Amino acid sequence: MINIGQILKSAREEKELTQAEVMRLTGINRKSLSGYENNVAEPDLRTFAELAKLYNFSADHVLGIKSDASIWAPSRMERCFLEKIRKLDPQHLSELNALLDIMIQYSGDS
Repeated sequence: MINIGQILKSAREEKELTQAEVMRLTGINRKSLSGYENNVAEPDLRTFAELAKLYNFSADHVLGIKSDASIWAPSRMERCFLEKIRKLDPQHLSELNALLDIMIQYSGDS
């Protein structure tokens, strides 16, 4: 049998999110989220879809259907960088890219 609660909890932890952060991002209340993660309750389809989107997993994952393709999920720090990068104008983005190239080039020398 599929343990949806464990899948949801593991997915949240892999994303380095707290329950409080998930509640803030989704509007799900503490009792419901805790109930989902502890298999006391099951989310409705809409809520499940919202959590799947937030945690970046598919129904295949929940159903245990294995795929050879590995799915990349950004860490908390990577998400923070992405949020900042998205705020840059094209000129600053180009400059950041050049700076990163230089940093990568010189990090290989140490």
